[in-house]
Amino acid sequence: MSCKRVLLTLVTAGGLLAGCGSRETPPAAAGPEGDTAPAAAASATDPESPADGITARAMLDQAMAEATRWQADAELAGVTTSMAEGPTHGFWFYDVQSPSHKTCTRIRVLANGQVVNVGNGETCQLMKPVSRDFVDSPAAYEAALAAGFQPGKSVQFGLRYQRDQALPEPRSCWVLWSDLDGDEEKGIIRGWCIDPATGTFVTRLSGYGRTEPAQSGDAG
Repeated sequence: MSCKRVLLTLVTAGGLLAGCGSRETPPAAAGPEGDTAPAAAASATDPESPADGITARAMLDQAMAEATRWQADAELAGVTTSMAEGPTHGFWFYDVQSPSHKTCTRIRVLANGQVVNVGNGETCQLMKPVSRDFVDSPAAYEAALAAGFQPGKSVQFGLRYQRDQALPEPRSCWVLWSDLDGDEEKGIIRGWCIDPATGTFVTRLSGYGRTEPAQSGDAG
């Protein structure tokens, strides 16, 4: 990966991870659109995390249990990981928010079974939630590969409600991208949108757009 691509990824990452503050250093992952998300940044590395990794759904129940210990009305606003070699990884982040308190935090899970609230739980802009009943990361990965996605040096995953010029209307997407999806001249990253309900390819994103803010009903 070139130095320019690394910088592009890190700059893009900064926008999405700035939502609620953090107790740790943010990982190099975010949305291709660089929007602010309801998440606290957190360290992506841990020496005790097994190398073979876990899928996005493997510890979802444990993550949401930790979220409801934080706030009883916690809802899922996003799922992310970065620098993965495929659909499993040593860590996943679950961005959650409390509609009643208008606060957000981030739950980190590691493949060794550790579940930690690494956010600050600060006031934030609420995002439209995503359904917990999403297809797992291997299904999203295979759908993206079939559509032409190339993993490159590493793969970034982001599940969230998305608004992009390539989408006729805002919708939930499993967004995958790699260093090969960056356009250095335009300063954008063009992710691949997979329907999180069905696991089918939707479109390749334009890189121009933002994740959708504000509550609009219950996503499930």
